Amino acid sequence: MSGEKLDAIIFGATGYTGQIVVEDAIEILKDFKWGIAGRNETKLKEVLEKISKRTNRDLSQIPVIVADVGDEKSIEKMAKMCRIVLNCCGPYYLYGEIVVKACVEAGTHHVDLSGEPQYISAMQLKYQDLAQSSGSYVVSNCAFESIPAELGVLYAEKNFPGTVNSVELYCTLEPNYQDTTSKALLNSGTWDSAIYSMQYAREMWRLERKLNKEKLPRLRPKLWMKPYAHKIEGSNKYYAPFPITDQPVVERSQRLFYVQVNKRPIQFQMYIGFKSLFLAIVFPLFLLTIALMAQCGCTRKLLFKYPHFFTRGTMTHDGPTEVNRKVNEFIYILKAKGWTTGTPESESPNKEVTVRASGKDPCYGITSTCLLMCAKVILQEHQKMPGNGGVYPPGFAFAKTQLLDELGRCKSGLKFEVLKQ
Repeated sequence: MSGEKLDAIIFGATGYTGQIVVEDAIEILKDFKWGIAGRNETKLKEVLEKISKRTNRDLSQIPVIVADVGDEKSIEKMAKMCRIVLNCCGPYYLYGEIVVKACVEAGTHHVDLSGEPQYISAMQLKYQDLAQSSGSYVVSNCAFESIPAELGVLYAEKNFPGTVNSVELYCTLEPNYQDTTSKALLNSGTWDSAIYSMQYAREMWRLERKLNKEKLPRLRPKLWMKPYAHKIEGSNKYYAPFPITDQPVVERSQRLFYVQVNKRPIQFQMYIGFKSLFLAIVFPLFLLTIALMAQCGCTRKLLFKYPHFFTRGTMTHDGPTEVNRKVNEFIYILKAKGWTTGTPESESPNKEVTVRASGKDPCYGITSTCLLMCAKVILQEHQKMPGNGGVYPPGFAFAKTQLLDELGRCKSGLKFEVLKQ
C-alpha cells in the first residue's frame, strides 16, 4: 500500500465477528479509505476473497496489514497508519491493552467490542490523561453490549417531559431456529470473555472503586434492584436481575454526566426475561455457579473447553449458523420514571415513559453495525464529543452526536420507539 494514511483499520479481521464487520464495512465505510489487519496475511487475503465472492464486490484493493499482539512494533506501526482502529481481537483482557496503548500514543482513535468490565475500567484509569493530551478517543462497548442500552437511556430521557429519576431495562432475546441442527446463539469467544470477567471479579471491583471515586448526590427515591423474578405490564416474560456489563457502563456514563456537566445522574437497573418462572428463578443461581467455577483453575478449564454443555448449546466453538443468526431478535423495554416539573425528591415520581429498542441479529449483525457506526461518527463528529480526547463509555462519548439517528437509518434493523408517553 502507499504511504497515505487510512481512515480506518479493522484489526482481528479473520475472527468470527471480524469477518462480519469487514463485510458490513463495504457499505458503512464506503466513503472512507479502510483496510484490514491481523497476524496472518494469507488468512486476511482469504477473508477478502471469500467476502468478495459473497457480495459480488471487488475487494482486491483493500489494504492488508500484518499486525500481531505478540509483536508490539507491528501494533504500533498499524496504529500510525490510520485515524481509527476498530479492534475485533479479544478476549480484550488478554489482548486489548497493547492496541489501546499504541493508538493513544499515536493520537489514533480506538473502538472495540469489549464487554469485559475489568479491561474497560483499567483502560479508563490508565490512559485517560494520555488520550486527552494526544487527542485520541478510546471507546469500548461499541456493540450489542452496550450501545442499545446506553442509547436507550438517552432516547428515554430525550422523550421524557421533565426530569428522569430512574430507568429500568427489561431485556428479552427471541431465538428463532430455522436451522434446527443448531441452537447456538453465540460463538465461544463471548463465553471466554465472560469467564475471564468472572475470574477477575475482585480486580474489577477494585478498579471500579478507584475509577468511581467521585461522590455522587444522594438521589431520592432510591432505585433498588428487584432480587426476585417478576413480570411487567405489556410482557408475558418473567424477569430476573441481570447486573452484568451494561449496568456498570450506563452507571459510568451517568456519573460522568454529573461530574463533568453537573447533570443529575439517572439511576439504572437491568433485568433479563424468560418464558418460565422456573428459568427466571434458576438463572441467578446458574450465574453464581459459573462465577464460582471460574475462580478455580481446574473447573475454569472445563468451562473453556465445554461451552456447549454449560450453556445447553447456546454457545459453541463454531457459533450460530448464518440463517439462525440473522433471524434472532431482541427487545429492550426501558421504563423511565421521574417528574414532569422540577425534581421534588420528597414526592414519588409522577410520570412514566416507556420506550423500546429492538432488532434482529443482535449479537453479530447489530454488533457489527454499532462498531462501524461508532467509528464513522468519531471520524465525522469528533468535535461534538467530550473534550479533545479521552477514554469514555459510549453513552457519554456519543451523547451530542448523531449516532442514535445514524443507527436508525442503517439496514441492521436497530429501532428505537416510544411505547408510552
